[in-house]
Formats: sequence, structure tokens, C-alpha cells
Amino acid sequence: MSGGLVLSVRGLAAQYGRRQVFHDVSVDVPAGQALGVVGPGGAGKTTLLRTLVGLVTPCAGEVRMGGLLPRHAGLRGGVAYFGGEATLPGRVRARAWGRLISEDLTTDRRRLRTLGRGARQLLGLRTVLGRPGLGLVVLDEPWEGLDPDAGRWLSAMLVTKRDRGAVVVVSSHRLHELGGLCDAFLFLVNQRAIVLRATEISSTGPVTEACLVDVFDRLRSGADKAVRLP
Repeated sequence: MSGGLVLSVRGLAAQYGRRQVFHDVSVDVPAGQALGVVGPGGAGKTTLLRTLVGLVTPCAGEVRMGGLLPRHAGLRGGVAYFGGEATLPGRVRARAWGRLISEDLTTDRRRLRTLGRGARQLLGLRTVLGRPGLGLVVLDEPWEGLDPDAGRWLSAMLVTKRDRGAVVVVSSHRLHELGGLCDAFLFLVNQRAIVLRATEISSTGPVTEACLVDVFDRLRSGADKAVRLP
């Protein structure tokens, strides 16, 4: 599924009851590129990511992955989503969970809920990212709880997935990690999406945490119109 997958989002909107979470989110992410999702707590980042993989039904707009709706793309495989502890079954034993991809991933027989936070996070990520043929990788705050070695492993793994042709979508408050990975950034600001390429944020060098903070502050203080990727 990873060969030519394009993630296409058009006019996406979500709400809980009468509260609108976001609206008019549109972006295209071609194969072999990574999109970073940036926004304050409560901006709707988790809802957006869950909508991309079909776990949340939007109230308007649509998502297509390789031309397919999320539920159909997921049935064909090649789509990975990880949202931390919410996506790990606490009663399952670590060894059994790791065997979803490899007999040798872990020999730990403890239940997932009894592991430390970092160990749970790393096992979940290794299991999800260890699946072959991934065309779309969607991760929600994946660096949370990881120690420096595990964090470096994750960053390198996401670069590898991207460079091998997967679409990678990642939300994180650790902006320095996003800066080194992402080709474009979606800022959720005032319930809208502002999408900028990395070259629009920094034309003279790598995108740094300071660059992203500066852009986010400026957008939050006055931007009222979404900027689309061509």
C-alpha cells in the first residue's frame, strides 16, 4: 500500500455535541513526506488524528488515503495508528502483544498495565512501527515518556519510514523533534488549520523549535485564513 499513497483531507470538521473542535481542515500529504501537527492542549489534535484513520466520524468533509475512505484503507492494511496508553490493552501481557510482529520483541510476561510508562510507550511504538508495508503512520505524542535512547530510536525510525515512501503524520509538543522530521506543518489555531511547508517557515536552514514557536505565536495572534499546501 505504500507505493503511491497520498493522504488527502478536504473541508474536514469535527464537533462534540454543540462544541465545534475544528472546521475547514484541508491538506494533501504525498508519499514519502511527513506532516507535523502543532497546537495547544485542547486544540483538537488527537481528534484530528483519530479522524484521519477512521476512529472518529467527521461532521463535514472527507479523508482519503490512496483514494480510499479510511475504513476501506484500513481493511487493506498498511495503516498504523498509535495514541499511547489509550491504544494499548492493559490486561494483555507484554510478550503476547509483542508477538503481533515478532517472537523476539520482548520476553516480558507482565501485563501491559503493570509496565512503566516509558516501557509501555516503547513497546507500543515498536509493535506498531514493526509492521511491514506501512503506507500511512499516524502517531499522537509518540515521544512522551521515552528516555533519550528510545527517543532517538523513534526519530530515526520515522525518518526511515518517511524515506521509504510512507506518509507520516505526527502530533507532538516536542517541537524540536518535529522540526527535524517534517516536510510540512499543520497548525491548529482557533479551530482552523494553517498549513505551511518547512521551506516557508525557514528558507535558509533546518526548521528549529524556535522557528515553530515563532510561527505558532504569530498565527495565534492574528491569522484568520488557512494557508494550503499547493
